[in-house]
Amino acid sequence: MYEPIIIKADNLAQAWERAVIAVMQHAPERFIQAPDYLCRQRDAPVFIIVKNALNEPRIHPKAPVQPKQADEYSKNVIFGMDNPDKENKFDYTYFGRFRRYPDCEMRAEWPNVVSEDKIEETMKKIGEENSKIKIIDQVQLAIDTLKKDPSRRSIVMSSWIVARDSIKFGPKREKTSSPCISYMQPQIIDENGEKKLHLFVIMKTNDLFNAWPLNAYAIVELQKYMAEQIGVGVGSYNHLSVSMNIYEDVYGLAQELVDRPMF
Repeated sequence: MYEPIIIKADNLAQAWERAVIAVMQHAPERFIQAPDYLCRQRDAPVFIIVKNALNEPRIHPKAPVQPKQADEYSKNVIFGMDNPDKENKFDYTYFGRFRRYPDCEMRAEWPNVVSEDKIEETMKKIGEENSKIKIIDQVQLAIDTLKKDPSRRSIVMSSWIVARDSIKFGPKREKTSSPCISYMQPQIIDENGEKKLHLFVIMKTNDLFNAWPLNAYAIVELQKYMAEQIGVGVGSYNHLSVSMNIYEDVYGLAQELVDRPMF
């Protein structure tokens, strides 16, 4: 049955191992017919809960990721690449989507109108002046807001650009990719007199074996950075992938974790 798998762990390394074992043992197999992935995979929704995000180890000894690589990638996610021209060549980067997000005032001014005549009338009323591009640093906006109001529940950081990312076969997406992390939401909770920042991440798809260790490490580093800027502790890391997958070319390596777990 295609249903969510829930993983609870003490650290990121343990979470990865438990998730790999659970997907190999319980996730159904499906064939993916996409230009980059014409193959079979184990695939299921997976919700991973790591109670204390900074607990070590964060990189599993058998993960295809080295700590130095994870640290470098984390810096790129939080601060951008040292060479902006190199970063500009990617279809997207998480620094670009979360810290250089393109938006416009028209969307902020847009009322709840659904009929065609009202939509056209509203477009004329708002005018071209409000359609100018505005770049938003969603991370800094979240930090500034939570400093003022730690109880705020509406800080949503989105990477998704509907007109580009949802139209796979349109002119904007014919040969490009869309971000796997689509949504992040921080929450500050007072636990026994200590405020901690908990982070909730939603991914549309996630290569569990190859990519999750790097993704999770980097986003936890972002969580740590935000917590330090706000002046609170680091709490749990909560990661939901709607389609968490293990591709068939690494079934053998994944099975080694099933046969000989380390945690």
